[in-house]
Amino acid sequence: MNQLAVHFDLALPPVNLRRRVSDLWALVEEDMELVERQLTERMDSPIGRIPEVGSHLLGAGGKRLRPLLAVLVARASGCDIQAAVAAGCAAELIHSATLFHDDVVDGGSVRRGRPAARMIYGNGLAVLVGDFCLARGLDLVAATGSITMVRTLAATVTEMAEGEVAQLEGAGNPDATIAAYLQVVDRKTASLMAWCARAGGILPPPLDEPLARYGRALGRAFQIADDILDCTTGESTTGKSSGRDLQEGKLTLPVLLACECDPDLRARIRESLREVGMAAETAHAILQSVRAAGGVERARRRALAFADEAIAELVALPSSAYREALAELARLAVDRVA
Repeated sequence: MNQLAVHFDLALPPVNLRRRVSDLWALVEEDMELVERQLTERMDSPIGRIPEVGSHLLGAGGKRLRPLLAVLVARASGCDIQAAVAAGCAAELIHSATLFHDDVVDGGSVRRGRPAARMIYGNGLAVLVGDFCLARGLDLVAATGSITMVRTLAATVTEMAEGEVAQLEGAGNPDATIAAYLQVVDRKTASLMAWCARAGGILPPPLDEPLARYGRALGRAFQIADDILDCTTGESTTGKSSGRDLQEGKLTLPVLLACECDPDLRARIRESLREVGMAAETAHAILQSVRAAGGVERARRRALAFADEAIAELVALPSSAYREALAELARLAVDRVA
């Protein structure tokens, strides 16, 4: 089995992830159509506002990376595709639940290029529909009858909740570290990616551990790229509020790496942070310094390194178009503008 060749050109312009992901969909088009049907079915409810609020987010053009990851892994490994579709749908519903909740906790106003659900329906409905998404995702996995899938998902959701709490507790800390940042990323983002990369935990032992490592590294690369976008682009590009992390007192990897290069920047952040974060104007000025100090480029190199780590784990899979698609997914996680 040949080692996958990996080449990244830092000079390449970023690409639109949603457009490029559609190329990968073509490999598993029927599976992804089933994902979409199941998502629609799972969001049905006799309480009319639930489908309405749910479709506001789920119908807003999300990239469906988690379901795509699960079905590509299933096709690459030969495991049960129906279980993988269920895992992918559950992951998308649980991810949506976290977005509903995050916007309430963080006061977010824009999500996927449109007003966040809480801006239209209020915080109460946004939280409760998020709870509904979570419940429907858990029910979907329970319906498979696989106790392994149920147990691994329960552990994953627990880890995600711990990551959210750790991030909230760490907000406003001017002495935040890269190690603490990565611990939050591993729990909040990478844990669910890893669960999808394990096809919900049903892979045979020779594949389970390397694909879990693939998912963890992919999740790290994806989250770092997301944090880079928050430092460099605006709402018209990313489809969500920009510069929010620093305004909320969250020191992401580009900021932390810039502080290593410019100790005075850490002092400025310490002076600017308050209990509730910092003003938008102050955050934007600091982000200019972050970019000038090379924090964004250094963070991008870290993201590319994690993508390399992810791709290296794919040698556990037999050679196929699906394996190559998983490698491309890791590259796309970094090279994106949305």
